[in-house]
Amino acid sequence: MNILLCKNSFAGPISGADEIAVNYAVELKAAGHDVSVLLVQPPAAGDPLAARLDAAGVQLSSLASPRFTASLAAGRRLALAAMRAFSPAQRVLRSNSRRIVHDLLQRFHDDFLEHLAHARPDVVHVITPDPGAVMLIRAAHAAGVPVVYQEVGTPFHPPGFEEVYERFVKVLPLCAEVATLSPSLAREMHRLVPQIAEPRVVPLIAPDAADDLSDALASRAARADGASVRFGFASRLEHLKGPLQFVEGFAAAHRAHPSVEMRVAGEGSQRQQVLAALRRLGLSEKCRLVGTYTSLEARSRFMREIDVFVHPSLTEGTPNAVIEAMAHGLPIVATAVGGLPDFITEEVGLLVPPGDERALGEAMTRLAGDASLRREMGLAAREKYRQLFTTGEVLPLLTDFYRRVVAARGASSNGHGARRREALRHPWASGAEAAAPSRHEDLATIHGGD
Repeated sequence: MNILLCKNSFAGPISGADEIAVNYAVELKAAGHDVSVLLVQPPAAGDPLAARLDAAGVQLSSLASPRFTASLAAGRRLALAAMRAFSPAQRVLRSNSRRIVHDLLQRFHDDFLEHLAHARPDVVHVITPDPGAVMLIRAAHAAGVPVVYQEVGTPFHPPGFEEVYERFVKVLPLCAEVATLSPSLAREMHRLVPQIAEPRVVPLIAPDAADDLSDALASRAARADGASVRFGFASRLEHLKGPLQFVEGFAAAHRAHPSVEMRVAGEGSQRQQVLAALRRLGLSEKCRLVGTYTSLEARSRFMREIDVFVHPSLTEGTPNAVIEAMAHGLPIVATAVGGLPDFITEEVGLLVPPGDERALGEAMTRLAGDASLRREMGLAAREKYRQLFTTGEVLPLLTDFYRRVVAARGASSNGHGARRREALRHPWASGAEAAAPSRHEDLATIHGGD
């Protein structure tokens, strides 16, 4: 099958939508599919995601020139400066700048048609409603190529993006299918965008951490015997990701367990506020900010060095970082938003209301003082990851999704029935009776426990 995955651009480190697209492409290529990735705007020189695609043999193309992207970035910087200088007009300036960017990207419609004529994909897969998505969907539809759209968050969220979705949902009827990342997100999208049928669920794929697991579990066991418990946060240091809530929650755990530590991976506009909060609470020596990791090895190293992963986001879809932590056998403390309640069950971790620093602190305090609970939740988190987010479980669902779309347009569907039965093993497969799960190694055996 010839699959073209499309986005407007790579947004930078720790971008969930970018990770989803790249992981899909790499795993589809490894499975023998003819897959390529198209960006409207080219990636930056040395982009780590572009490097991963190249290493996997996945072709990466772009429509715009680096000069166009540089001009757009310069315009964005001017718009941000104007918004800071004229805060009363911030909403109008933001709206106008988004509309200008949207209009500029429509100019690549014919270029995309040319690309489609050359690449001849069986299906175009557009991920996230970024600025180029409207053009990509319209052009693919005009070319007669089946196009699917995948929402990786919750429509009309986060706050301030309502106008983006109001413009975007107008093109959704042009899509052959719409997908989301979890059952709750599918129901919420159908509620918010009732003009489309209830979306299919196609989870994200997160790379396995089995090779690093034994060392990670041994390190955590050693810390459980007396060394400090480490809480980790890995996301953009932005308001909606809750980094300041993480600091306040950690402060509560520190009062009860003075030996605890924290690790923070990421950068963003709230970095200075995080540092100021740490100084105010006398916790600067307890925190290490490691910056943004840009490779799978650096991510695994970060996950190996912590004991509990905390994700206090105020709005979410299905965050990659949480699932990556689960792959590393970590217990989770997170907020009950977006798709998180679909897989952060009481066996896997603790969910708290968004913005509730007291509840967050209580959850972190509880796990800081209970090594047995941390271990049990970590084992359950690893198992939940294997059931829902591994390549072996998700890829059949993804390829079945594509085949249904192509078959509906009259393409050949030879062997479709057998592949459909394989896809229906996944617990989130639509209308499916789950087949017997795959045999997996016993995490407790890796750990050396009883």
